[in-house]
Amino acid sequence: MKNNKTNTFRLVTTTFVTLAVVVASCGSTSNSAAEMGGTKISRDELELTITELSDAGQTPVVDGEIPGDTARSVLTALLQGAAADVILKTYGQEITKADRDEIAVSVSQNTDTTEFTEHLKNLIIELNAGGLALGRVSAPDAETAAKMYDKAPASLGVMCVRHLVVKEEAKAKEALAKVLGGADFAEVAGEYSIEPNAKESGGALSGEKNACMLLSEYQNSFDPDFTAGALLAKPGVATGPVKSSFGYHIILIRPFVEVATDISALLEANAGVLLLNGYLATTKIKVDSAYGRWNPASGTIIAN
Repeated sequence: MKNNKTNTFRLVTTTFVTLAVVVASCGSTSNSAAEMGGTKISRDELELTITELSDAGQTPVVDGEIPGDTARSVLTALLQGAAADVILKTYGQEITKADRDEIAVSVSQNTDTTEFTEHLKNLIIELNAGGLALGRVSAPDAETAAKMYDKAPASLGVMCVRHLVVKEEAKAKEALAKVLGGADFAEVAGEYSIEPNAKESGGALSGEKNACMLLSEYQNSFDPDFTAGALLAKPGVATGPVKSSFGYHIILIRPFVEVATDISALLEANAGVLLLNGYLATTKIKVDSAYGRWNPASGTIIAN
């Protein structure tokens, strides 16, 4: 159910300084640009950052105004940074002086910062140093991972999905009824799904060497409506019909016991970034409507 998109998930990196960055205030009375858990990102901080990026020639200005996509990109980056702080604290890590020094050297070597304010330099260093610190986060133990997965599968930053897709909603409902009646999902997918090789795969959407895939791959490459439906599904419970550009889907998040080894392998490879992405996808994030709205299916702020 992939779209032809080539962009890949990135934690904030030193490319942050090249982001095309934001919208005008649009008359909102709130001083909070975004809220996530107990963390608030103020409009003052966002607009200061945008202004400094613009003054440094790092953001496009069209007819005297900064494009909305720019604002959304900057605010998304600030949310990523705030979420990284949460993950680091939760898993007993912190940004060190060595992290900041390493990023400072990298920025100075790769970017002309002569027009940057100290605030902007420090912000860029802090956001990117968080990425280094995330690399030291260890995967949660099996018991903790199982609890997180059962509560919100995507919180681990992975997706372990079976699905079937048909052209007619009535056909999707018919297939769902069979699954809910006790039929094996893989067999029903083989019988109903119009997706190639459904009989062989049982509708499994898997990586090359893993029964699961990264959440970021769904966010960057899959139909957004399908991804949104998968994010709402619960382990072991067939869900649907979910309409996408491909048709009508029935989605099954595979039970943890079925994919525990595969999830563990992905987490061991890059736990910090996966947990960060999972946190952003499963935590309530409120964005001031002046800037847009948070979309878990893409992991970004999008226009209203």
